[in-house]
Amino acid sequence: MKKLSTFLGLLFSFLATGCGGSGASAPTQVSPGTPVTVASISEQRVEVLEQSTGTIEAPKAPSVAAETSGRVKVVLADAGMQVNVGSILARLDDEVQKNGVRRARANAERLTALVMNQERTVTRYSDLVLRDSVPENLLDDATSQHAALSAQLEEARALVATAERDLQQTVVRSPVAGIVQAKRISVGDFVTVGQPLFDIVASDQLRIVVTFPETLSSSLHIGQKTYAELVRAPGDMVEGTVSELRPRVGINNRAVDLIVNLDESKDWRPGSAAIVSVVLAVREKSLTVPSESVVRRPAGTVVYTVVDGVAHQNIVEIGVRTKDWTEIVSGLERGDIVVRDGAGFLTDGAAVDVREDRE
Repeated sequence: MKKLSTFLGLLFSFLATGCGGSGASAPTQVSPGTPVTVASISEQRVEVLEQSTGTIEAPKAPSVAAETSGRVKVVLADAGMQVNVGSILARLDDEVQKNGVRRARANAERLTALVMNQERTVTRYSDLVLRDSVPENLLDDATSQHAALSAQLEEARALVATAERDLQQTVVRSPVAGIVQAKRISVGDFVTVGQPLFDIVASDQLRIVVTFPETLSSSLHIGQKTYAELVRAPGDMVEGTVSELRPRVGINNRAVDLIVNLDESKDWRPGSAAIVSVVLAVREKSLTVPSESVVRRPAGTVVYTVVDGVAHQNIVEIGVRTKDWTEIVSGLERGDIVVRDGAGFLTDGAAVDVREDRE
């Protein structure tokens, strides 16, 4: 064991001084460059946005009114509930209407039988008149009576239709898809024709009221494209259009209220907060780089380009910035190769080791 320790000591001494050398120093190792990934500058359509938070509202909600009288038997809808066209909101007691349908149908059936019997009478008298077996005035009377009964039958059939419609109207249905804003009835209430029962906000009538500073008023106009998302559920973006501008003048505040109509129906509720982005301008072919390429340095906002394994610092002016990409207004040119991952660790002139992007 002692011999092994002595051997290892000599070996380390030999390696330290060089093989057979007389005090020559070991070769200096070159430090590897900072590992980075790179990306090419791209061109894309850029929308210049201005953002503010507004409130979802709806025009005055239409009331669903009773179309027949009766006592409320069942209420199926409540404030805040989402409903579709035809959704049942409530049911009224329908015994009176059912009885009305039975009476109307019975009367119509009775008159139908009388009309058919009178038709046979008219036919018989017609034959007899042709054979001069009865006076012609009997045929005239029979024909007149047939016409009167037929008119009564038409009225009876109309009453059947009315009674059946009254029965159908004991089931209160939503005329639109939307959200129940108010419920005005309870079980046991007696309602009359025309009495408001529910207020419903139609989904396709939702809009957003959002305020922007007066300094932007010259850049705002009707028909302008917008994007909106709920504050409580960001990322679910809905496009819209500015439909109205309302200047607001206060003692110490001048602003512009925008009314934004939504292009798509959503399960959004009046009173909810929404983030609205208005498209102020569109640039069709803007230079963009990955957002992680843009870093701050004492000299300003910079992007590093790579030439022959060396990082070069470029002071840039940026425009629109998103999570994924940033618009470069000046400081770079088409064709430049920029550092993406690792830019935050670089300085001007640093050596870089370009790695393959594994994304």
